[in-house]
Amino acid sequence: MALPIPFPSPPPATTKRRGTVPRVSTCCFNDPEMKRRRRVVGYKAYAVKGKVKASLRRGLRWFKRKCSSIFHF
Repeated sequence: MALPIPFPSPPPATTKRRGTVPRVSTCCFNDPEMKRRRRVVGYKAYAVKGKVKASLRRGLRWFKRKCSSIFHF
């Protein structure tokens, strides 16, 4: 006689609800060190964007030159 297959129990209910925003203490928004860190992160992101754009421009220029040299002897 075969043993019955037990069904897995549902996961335990968590206290977190979907769609709720986690609470962040307001003291970090007034902290000058946290403001400085956020500002520096913004500067770094801006610099990375510029590098990516410049790299794409150089790549497109290279591609255009290569194609024009192939098609226009």
